[in-house]
Amino acid sequence: MSVIGLGTRRRGVHLPIVAILSGGALLAALILLGVQLARFAATRDVLQTDVTVGGVPVGGMPLSDAVKTWVTIYQQPIELDYGSSPLFLYPSQIGFYTKDDQLRGQVQSRSAGTNNYWLDFWNYLWQLPTTPFNIPLAADYQQAKLVNFLKDVAARYEQRASGVSFDLNTATFGSGANGAQIDIPAAAKAIDEVLRRPTNRRVTLPLKTEGARDATMDTLRTAILAYLKNADYLGNKGLSFSGPDVIGGVDVIDLQSGREMAINSDVAFSSLSTIKIPIMLTRFSKLLADPNVDTRWLMAASILCSSNSASNFLMQQNNPANTLQDGLQQVIATSAALGAKNTFIDAPLYVGDKTLQFSIGAPKTHPNKTLNAHPDPFSQTTPEDMATLLQELYDCSEYGSGLRAIYPNDFTQKKCRQMVELLHGNVINRLIELGVPPGTKVAHKNGWGGTARDGANVSDAAIVYTPGGNYILVVYIWEAKANQDGIGSLDTWKALEGISRITYNFFNPTTPLVVARAPENPMGAIDCVMPNPQHPEQIDLDNINNGRFDASGNLVADACYNYPQCSAKKPDTPSTPATNG
Repeated sequence: MSVIGLGTRRRGVHLPIVAILSGGALLAALILLGVQLARFAATRDVLQTDVTVGGVPVGGMPLSDAVKTWVTIYQQPIELDYGSSPLFLYPSQIGFYTKDDQLRGQVQSRSAGTNNYWLDFWNYLWQLPTTPFNIPLAADYQQAKLVNFLKDVAARYEQRASGVSFDLNTATFGSGANGAQIDIPAAAKAIDEVLRRPTNRRVTLPLKTEGARDATMDTLRTAILAYLKNADYLGNKGLSFSGPDVIGGVDVIDLQSGREMAINSDVAFSSLSTIKIPIMLTRFSKLLADPNVDTRWLMAASILCSSNSASNFLMQQNNPANTLQDGLQQVIATSAALGAKNTFIDAPLYVGDKTLQFSIGAPKTHPNKTLNAHPDPFSQTTPEDMATLLQELYDCSEYGSGLRAIYPNDFTQKKCRQMVELLHGNVINRLIELGVPPGTKVAHKNGWGGTARDGANVSDAAIVYTPGGNYILVVYIWEAKANQDGIGSLDTWKALEGISRITYNFFNPTTPLVVARAPENPMGAIDCVMPNPQHPEQIDLDNINNGRFDASGNLVADACYNYPQCSAKKPDTPSTPATNG
């Protein structure tokens, strides 16, 4: 047993505080490091906060979520403003898609840091700033589908400019309306830009203004056909110009522009009294001086009163031998030289004299034979031929060209103006005349007649002078039905007058003839007027009304009404039309 004495101290136990503290600090540092490493590891799969793809912020998102985000935004619809009609274009409609694999690869490449794990961890610990970056959008779509989409919108919503309208009830033409159409190339470019941005996805579709379409000769043709479709004929609705009961031909020439409109204008018809136009042209071409009194009288009787006898005499004067055979040949030759190659007369006009019933033989012609209007085998023409002759006469009278260009030594501008004046003196108050307002200058020659076997004809060929423009109108109509005198129905007359009125209104849309005129003779035409046969010198080719009408349009006291009968005044009861117009 040992005894510890007084003054002896007990030795104590000392803890390693510094070591413990150091160890604790180290442990805490290790734990914190582990936490930061865990956090850092988690952030390695999340994009940095300052990343955008195609303008879409995707920072702080896992890459898979970032892809979903930009896909969703770029599949939002595009709003299209088209007038008052908002429309939507969904990108999927045109095959729009974002190139996700390409964009994902670019994001991963830019987000990979330094590729040194611990260096990146060090930057993470010290929160060193990263460089922001934006990946441009990579996308594509089918441009053809976009164009087709815009075309479909245009077809459904566009207000296209309209052409001139035609009112069947008034036979008048209304002006067209302006329109606007989508500028498809410009619209496609604007939509392309909006498809590639994440916000403000709205486009106002660009439009191209479209002025109202002007009237064309096809407008006139359509109006005439619409009129014929609704015209009355023998108690039925509709008058076909293509047979079998009726065949018609129309030719219109705009004398300002040269535009032409034709309906069956190359079909052969009986010339009847319209053949007196090329007879007149031929006679004037042979004049070496101003026509004498006798020739002037024959010209007036031929054109104003459609005298067959006077016309035969004029043809006889066309050659030194004064033979009708040579005269007929001269008319055929003149017509052909002037471009009327389907026009001829190979027999004298009928006057009841058997010695004048012969033929020199018809020349070869080539009219359109798909329609058979049963033309007179001895005297034929086509609407386009007669329109050609009248256009050349007009050009000569107005400009010194036309006939003069073909026969420079045989025609003068004075001669041509006298022929127009002569045709202007032909007053019947029917056909083309009745389709224009009173007082309108119409220089024309008409014809009607036929046979019970071959059918009836009515025709008129005119130069019409109007405020809205001068034009040529030629109409021939044949119908199978005719009475024993070769006269057909007045329905074809009315149809011709309706065509005349439509044509006048086409050229004068602001001052149209709204109400159809009533004929002075509802059973046909009025009779012709000549000066007193005792004073043939009164025929003035520069003033064809001399000796016929006064300044007010009234018959002069001794005028010859219904030549050659020469009534002193118009009869109270109008007569029906005689054959041959």
